[in-house]
Amino acid sequence: MHMKNHPQSGSVLLEALISILIFAFGVLALFGMQAVAMKNMSQSNYRATAVYLASQLIGSAQGDINHLATYQYTGGTPNAKIDPWLAEVTAALPQAGAVVDVDSANSSLTVTVSWQAPGDSVSHQHTVSTYVAYN
Repeated sequence: MHMKNHPQSGSVLLEALISILIFAFGVLALFGMQAVAMKNMSQSNYRATAVYLASQLIGSAQGDINHLATYQYTGGTPNAKIDPWLAEVTAALPQAGAVVDVDSANSSLTVTVSWQAPGDSVSHQHTVSTYVAYN
């Protein structure tokens, strides 16, 4: 039996393998994009929580303008005004911290909420400054 020599024999198999390889890279890229999207969504959730918590404390201070100085907190043992709010911050955000700076002379309040997401090497923070009363 005589076999014909085909110069293109096996080309269909090679094209199929290349197509599978390209498809596999595409699927890997989609999984990578999905992972980045999930990470960004998680960070966005942390930021929204920090904004809410800072606004919550500012609202409390505005309703308690006569005791504005008691909202001061730069670390250490919190006072009765800050303790419940600080407990909420540490429960809502990973590796959370907060600083509340009160300038009674200008009736201004600066709230900084910080956190570090799991697996993230960078610490993030959200700072809000406002006047809580007009002189």
